[in-house]
Parts: sequence; structure tokens; C-alpha cells
Amino acid sequence: MKPLLMGIVNATPDSFYDGDPQNNLASLTAKCKDYAENGVDIFDIGGESTRPNAEPVGAEEELRRVLPVIRAARAKWPEIPVSLDTVKIPVALEGLKNGVAIVNDVSGTPDKEMFKLVKDFNAQIVVMHTRGTPQEMQSLTDYRDLLGEIKEFLAGKIAEAVSCGVAKENVIIDVGFGFAKTREQNYELLKHLSFFKDLGVRMLVGLSRKTFLSQKREAAPKRKAQTLAANLVALQGGADILRVHDVKDTRKIMDFYRELEAAQ
Repeated sequence: MKPLLMGIVNATPDSFYDGDPQNNLASLTAKCKDYAENGVDIFDIGGESTRPNAEPVGAEEELRRVLPVIRAARAKWPEIPVSLDTVKIPVALEGLKNGVAIVNDVSGTPDKEMFKLVKDFNAQIVVMHTRGTPQEMQSLTDYRDLLGEIKEFLAGKIAEAVSCGVAKENVIIDVGFGFAKTREQNYELLKHLSFFKDLGVRMLVGLSRKTFLSQKREAAPKRKAQTLAANLVALQGGADILRVHDVKDTRKIMDFYRELEAAQ
């Protein structure tokens, strides 16, 4: 199966990269249109920032932000699945009722209720490794065995999802770049992504514009080159889904990689 390209649609005023108080339905629909025209495979729509120290958002406000975008995307591009980036059961439920195909849960602690909800809609779920909340996660970076502990955590979540009735092929793992990890730990993860392939499920990789990619303290908009390079490394490590802001350029990277693989 060829790797898939997931485009980030932030319906938030405080995302670390493209959050904007002017984000509205027209601008977000225009972003989806641009993504669709440049080869996106999945829209990932989110209404709550998970950057370090981000303030939590209530379910009602999160729904107000995301539901109009979900409905617009499903109406205009029904062939492109929608992923909903949320950790809240009520938000996930309303999203699934409105045609969401994937729940992207970055909490690190999806419980049985979330798994059962996903099972009831025959949807897919992304389970990500992290520790603590966005307010505290960067103080929780002490690991005895980084790769082993993350793998054990993800294996446990896969087993829990399956025990709740979720088909194993509907579970997607995310090692959680930037979540409760230092710069050096993120590099170690990127170098050893293939270590997680024997878990037997697809792997989503979210590297786009993250702080650990910065050189000389660059702001997020200036991390594009490193992001593209890191995504190519991720493909070599077995990434099945790349979650990105730069859809057009990442599509070029992915197409090049497929041609390179075919030539060998």
C-alpha cells in the first residue's frame, strides 16, 4: 500500500504554525481546496491546539470550530476521507455522525469508551504516544529505554483497541514526535522508525514544522526544508501516513520516493 498524505486543517486561533484568529469557514475551505488540488489523501481537521502549554478548549467550542469545516469538506470532496483531531468523546461522536472516517486522538490515553465509539462507526483511530498534558509534557522526558517504552505503550493500546472490538487494520500508531520528547529523543525516534513496524499496523508520522527541526532557533514558517527532509527519512523508515502543512511539496517528495523505490 502506498503511503498516504494527510493535510493539516487547523480550525484554531492558536496553533503553533498556522493558527489565526481570522480562521473562518471560507479560509479553511479554501485550504482544503488547495490540498485537494495538490494530491492530499486525507484531511485532518482539528479545533484544539496541542502545542506545548496550549490552553484546553471546551467540547462545545471545539465543535463550533470543526463541524462546519467537516461538513464542507464532506460535501465538496466526498472522495477524500476526513480525520478529526480530537481527544474528546462528545466531539468524536459528532464528527463520526457527520462522516469522519478517522479519529486522531493525541491524548496518549484513549479509553475504552473512545475505542468502542470508533468500533460502532467502523472508523479508524490513531493512537499516539505522549505523557501528561500539553501544559506539562515537556517536563516528562525521562526514559530508561526510549524506543522500548514507546513500543510497549503502543502495543498495549493496539491490544486494548482490539479487545474493544476495533479491527486491528483500523488502528494507526503515532510515536508522538514533539510530545514529551527532547530534541535528541526526537532524532533517535526518526532514525529508528522501522523499529515499530513489527507492531503490524500502519504508522502515522507528524513532523511538520516542529520545534526540534529548527536550526538557529528558526520560527515555524522557516522550518520547511528540514520538514521535507525529515519526511523523506520517515518514508525510508516505513511511515504509512505523513501528516503535513506543506501538501504540494510533500506530494512531490512522496512521488519521487515511489519512483526511487520502483527503480531499485
